[in-house]
Amino acid sequence: MSRDIANDTEMITMSVKPTIVSLEQTVVARRPLLSVGANAFVSAIFTALVLPLFPPSANADFAPGGTLLDREVSITYGNLEASPTRARDNSNVLFPQDNYYKFGAAARWILPPGSTDYPLTVPFVPSQRRYDALKKYGPKVKQAVDAIVRIGSSSTTADNVPERTDPSYQLRSLGLIADSFLASDNTGTTNELMLARWYINEMYLRIGDYRDALVRGDAEEAKTCYASLTKAMNSYLSLLNRSITSKVGDQFGYI
Repeated sequence: MSRDIANDTEMITMSVKPTIVSLEQTVVARRPLLSVGANAFVSAIFTALVLPLFPPSANADFAPGGTLLDREVSITYGNLEASPTRARDNSNVLFPQDNYYKFGAAARWILPPGSTDYPLTVPFVPSQRRYDALKKYGPKVKQAVDAIVRIGSSSTTADNVPERTDPSYQLRSLGLIADSFLASDNTGTTNELMLARWYINEMYLRIGDYRDALVRGDAEEAKTCYASLTKAMNSYLSLLNRSITSKVGDQFGYI
């Protein structure tokens, strides 16, 4: 009996034997707590002292593509000659993912035609890709130029101006050649491609604006619309021509 009691006493003593923790283990265990505490402290200081110095702009807004801007989105910001009929959500254009979609702003014209001041660079695309695209879509680009020249005659009436959706303008072909000139599988959708699409969309909108002005008999407004239409086309051609080297083919002429 006494032996059983002794054994039980030994087992109880063993079960409550204190665990010895080394100083090193204690320090390691405390590090995450110290780290969390330090991060929380820094975050609190940042929120209390830094954020008030840089409050969000009262005019902050989101571009149609989701880019947060420090100003309001505007279809004419950066270019007052941009079409006023563009929908704020970019829903009434041919190529929704354009310069306005990403930046919530209009693009500037490339002036004079052929200038290389803007944009500063164009993406590298293999010359064979550009050569093939020019061979396939080059004639359609020339058709688009001819169509715009044709509707700009001083004797033009609304009846002589096809609707902006008319295939004679070849606007979708302009988008296809731009895809091959200004982007590749390696680059994805570039800012320069979005810029080219913006110019095409402006052509699309301005053809409609021009025709509507002619219907109203507003000759002055029609003149303004056509001037913007030609600037959009020449800017687009200027962008393409920068990618047309002697190995690729002949550059396009301007209006």
